[in-house]
Amino acid sequence: MKQYLNPWIYMTVLLLLGTLVGCSSKGGDVAGAAAAAEAATSAPLQGKATGRLLVWTASFSLEVADLPKAKAQLSERLLALGGYVEESSDYGEYRQQLVFRVPKDAFEAALGNIEQSGKVLSRHVKGEDVTEQYVDVETRLANNRALRDRLKGLLGQARDVKDILQIESELNRIQSEIDSMDARMRILKDQIQLATLSVELRQQVTAKPATIYGPLGYLYKGAEWFITKLFIIRE
Repeated sequence: MKQYLNPWIYMTVLLLLGTLVGCSSKGGDVAGAAAAAEAATSAPLQGKATGRLLVWTASFSLEVADLPKAKAQLSERLLALGGYVEESSDYGEYRQQLVFRVPKDAFEAALGNIEQSGKVLSRHVKGEDVTEQYVDVETRLANNRALRDRLKGLLGQARDVKDILQIESELNRIQSEIDSMDARMRILKDQIQLATLSVELRQQVTAKPATIYGPLGYLYKGAEWFITKLFIIRE
């Protein structure tokens, strides 16, 4: 029985792998389906890349007249768009850093709200195309799940201890890959559905008015300058 089962298991696994690799070449069909679904819900900004899966990020540096007030108002506006504050860093009374997550369809509105919150010192907006990455992970995940189910069927038919251990080892490896790809898919979906906006708020510093000296003041400043120059030792 052992001499018959081992080759049978290996040939079956190889056939499974060959079939699944062949299926991966059909990733274009999956990409087309993903593209159609994405095109139906794309925000106007995403019209520049219709049918693609994009991860939107933006970073701003703003100068504001009232730092606490600007922070509170901006947070309120982005929360009203369905977003939330993912991270908040306080660097004293003159600078604060905020990271917001907002739904992709509210991304443009969020950009407008940020720009209206103060004087824009810097602005960077990026849309990263992750369509191929998404389809690749999705396809490999489906293939590994199919392979896992088939290996479970083989495990139920195996009787030899060595065969059982070999199949279980392969099952563990496949399951580990599935868990890793599941986590990657969750991250990708989260990044696609929720845009990330990093905002640095800087307190506007009022310039000090120039000092105007009276006659005695100018006389004192002149004497100070003269004495300073008098005692400079040149090498």
